[in-house]
Amino acid sequence: MVAALSVVVVLLLTALGVTLSHNRFTVQREAVERMWRRVDAELQRRHDLIGGIVAVTKAGGVNVSTIVQARSQAMASRGAGPVAQSRAEQLLNQQLTAFLAGVPARLREDRDFGLLWEQMGESDERVAAAARDYNDSVHALNSRIVAFPSNIVAATTKVARAQYFLPGGRTR
Repeated sequence: MVAALSVVVVLLLTALGVTLSHNRFTVQREAVERMWRRVDAELQRRHDLIGGIVAVTKAGGVNVSTIVQARSQAMASRGAGPVAQSRAEQLLNQQLTAFLAGVPARLREDRDFGLLWEQMGESDERVAAAARDYNDSVHALNSRIVAFPSNIVAATTKVARAQYFLPGGRTR
């Protein structure tokens, strides 16, 4: 009788542990998704700023086709996941850096361009902060997925590892 009661208690405690672990995975997955939405919002804001920079420089007679194409590719990568979006953002940053290096001095001194450029720096900071928070959430989730005993729960409930996001540096 005592042995049977002991087995029942062990099974109940195991079930409770599995349930609590699974619930914690769910909370962590939601945190990762919430942080990703923040990254996505900051990237959208940045893309909008790039559109403004393109408009100002185009009005100044600068060829904007490469940056427009890179921006379009980055915007099209939304929803493709952190790895694909990282690649698109890195390409955009490379194109933007090259593009801005070719902007004539007269445009750099333009008030509208200067304001947009300042906002771009702030946007880069916000993207970096959001990416840091997202990657911290990813790290916490992925660490639990591989740590014992939660790795058993992760394997049996098919909790997948999350992907890191590398924003590709600053444009300044």
